[in-house]
Amino acid sequence: MGPESVRSTSGTVHFRKQLQDPEFRRKFIHTLILLFAFLAMGISRSQHGPAFLDFAQITGSNVEEASVFYTSLAAGGLVGSAIMGVLIEKVAKYRQGLLAIFSLLSTVSDSALPWSTNYVLTICLFFLNGTVTSAFDSGGTFDMMHTWGVGGKMYIRILSFLYSAGTIIAPFTVEPFLSEKKDYNATFCDIHNVPQSYNYTDGHVADILNETTFLIPESCLPSESRIQYGYLIAGAISLLSGIMITAECFLSPQNAKRETRNEKLRNPRVLPRWLRLLVLGSVGGLYFFNCSSISVIIGYMMAYFVKDLGWSKGKTANLTSLYWASFAASRLLCMLLDRILNPRQLLFISNGLGVLSVGGLWLSIIYKSDPGIWICMVLAALGMSGIFPTGLVYIENDVMKVSGVVTTVIWIAGSSQGILMPLLLGYLLQMVSYKWYIYLALIEAVLAFVFFASLVLIVKTLVTKYGSIELENTVDEEETFIEKNDGTESKCKTRLNV
Repeated sequence: MGPESVRSTSGTVHFRKQLQDPEFRRKFIHTLILLFAFLAMGISRSQHGPAFLDFAQITGSNVEEASVFYTSLAAGGLVGSAIMGVLIEKVAKYRQGLLAIFSLLSTVSDSALPWSTNYVLTICLFFLNGTVTSAFDSGGTFDMMHTWGVGGKMYIRILSFLYSAGTIIAPFTVEPFLSEKKDYNATFCDIHNVPQSYNYTDGHVADILNETTFLIPESCLPSESRIQYGYLIAGAISLLSGIMITAECFLSPQNAKRETRNEKLRNPRVLPRWLRLLVLGSVGGLYFFNCSSISVIIGYMMAYFVKDLGWSKGKTANLTSLYWASFAASRLLCMLLDRILNPRQLLFISNGLGVLSVGGLWLSIIYKSDPGIWICMVLAALGMSGIFPTGLVYIENDVMKVSGVVTTVIWIAGSSQGILMPLLLGYLLQMVSYKWYIYLALIEAVLAFVFFASLVLIVKTLVTKYGSIELENTVDEEETFIEKNDGTESKCKTRLNV
């Protein structure tokens, strides 16, 4: 008890002394604001999965057609990541202003999504939301890395953890407003022979292929969706974070000398162009399939478990919440394991657990084991969650500096999978079998492990051999020499004037 109290008091005193330093205090406040913004973004983004069938209902579309919403969201994310990747380094002195603008635009676009009943307009709104949200996401992560450098891996993990905490909250904000499930396979509705693939609106079910319309009982129709209110709740939280970022923009503008000092804390390794492209290719593949596997599992969880396994929306929403809770717990666990294991070891465990758990989920579905499904969903979240933040730390510490180009590649990889996979999976679910939900998730988990293994192999055999550290150090020494000379010249001029 005594030694722990001494260590705790010593750590508290040290932290208080650090807060007395204006520069540390500015960085700490900036970090707190960014952490809250990512918590809000986690809430906003993670509502889309539980609300998937409600968006289909609001726009009068089926599963395959509604999958285009995810494609549009990912396409916007691709554009937003590319835009921020260019702007974040071209206009570095206005980085805080960019974050404030994209944060506010993300709030507006996200709140507007469920109010649209027009299918095409909803697609456009998802594209806009994906653009501004991904721009803020990539810009915020780069800003955190730039603020703390190689010593900031703990802050990156906290950032990811709070984002995951937001994903836990999201299902609870939207679940009370979901429409009640009306199962067309129920005994009463079964006599009307209403296939699941038909569009339904205003008490009618339309067979698009045969151009016929069936009048069905009101009791067989889904109840009215009210997800607009859930999105407004998330929008209010996001608006608060946007106001805080905007206020910081005016109260604590960026400083050029401060930016130079921050940059010197980064990884100094410089790679040849060919090796840089090889590394970025492996990194892109890892994040493409990791993000894709997560997107498939969480994005189509509501559609698969309700349509194919016959679960209720409430039960599936609870499974979604458990998945996100495990997702956040994994990132918190990684913060603790970071003191025992290095990033490469954590990545190996995370990727391996992801593959094994999705394989177990497949077997649980085959043998209709509900306990197996719940357990494997938890394990899948624990495995897949740690890959994203740990990958950033691994690159910054062992490979090269996580620059704007690196973050752009990562977010483009994450967004491009969202363009392709919803179209592919939407077609497979609608036209082939709902079982492709688990098949595709397993294939992607395996491929993510393959790209991780290739990245480790490249780092061990090529990066350590061809990577240059002296070049960056020389630049730093030259900058220090120039600064000293500038200081000497200014002193001489002062003495001459006297």
